[in-house]
Amino acid sequence: MKILYRHTMLEDLGDRSDVDLAELPLDHVPENILEIIRKHEAFQKSRTFGAPGLGHPEEYEKLVLEDESGRKVFEYFNRGISYMATGTEEDRPVFQVFSNFVSLQDEGHV
Repeated sequence: MKILYRHTMLEDLGDRSDVDLAELPLDHVPENILEIIRKHEAFQKSRTFGAPGLGHPEEYEKLVLEDESGRKVFEYFNRGISYMATGTEEDRPVFQVFSNFVSLQDEGHV
């Protein structure tokens, strides 16, 4: 499995194609996070989480997973605000994955 990720703040959500993704080293990703990615239904096909329009600039995260089944793209808008405002127990695993990845980025592992 290959994991590409980036957390950033955007002034304009229009064109996000130039968000510079970096590969996460799998040996830095905890096993419980990899298990969520492998088994949780939210990561079975590309999708968007959170809600755009909750701040300026916009918090934006992009996650790309590549494996033998193909390439899946996930976007998360305003993770913290979205989760606090409308998050449920069902949303927790997704929040955990993205929170872990932003921590890895902040620690310089990305």
